[in-house]
Amino acid sequence: MIEELSELYVNSGVWASPILISTAGLFVAGSVMLFTVRLIKKFIFYSLIALILPNAIGVVGYLEEADSIQEAIVERGEEISEEITESVEDMSFSPLYLGFIGSGLTVLLGIAGIAKIRLKRRDNGGSERSPGTTR
Repeated sequence: MIEELSELYVNSGVWASPILISTAGLFVAGSVMLFTVRLIKKFIFYSLIALILPNAIGVVGYLEEADSIQEAIVERGEEISEEITESVEDMSFSPLYLGFIGSGLTVLLGIAGIAKIRLKRRDNGGSERSPGTTR
């Protein structure tokens, strides 16, 4: 697994560092949020950013490696059946894969934060009520 990740990093070229830096930054921010944030809305916002930022960098990196958007679409359209079966081995998608992995890791922290808040609310909500009262 580590070997494949290092290959993705190397094959992503100049876009590997921005993807890695944004992923690391989002991961640190998400880790801090787990201990400080008490609102689900903030974790939803964080999750959206975590999904978009690394993937956007990966897409831009992929499109820049291709000569033009139209050429990339035509080439990929012609080779789509072959690439579906060989896409894991095809390192031309490295920026896309690296961005997707970075987004996935950082979104997991957002989901963990949402779950943590919901569990705390359940625990606090059950202990705050006295028997016989309703909300």
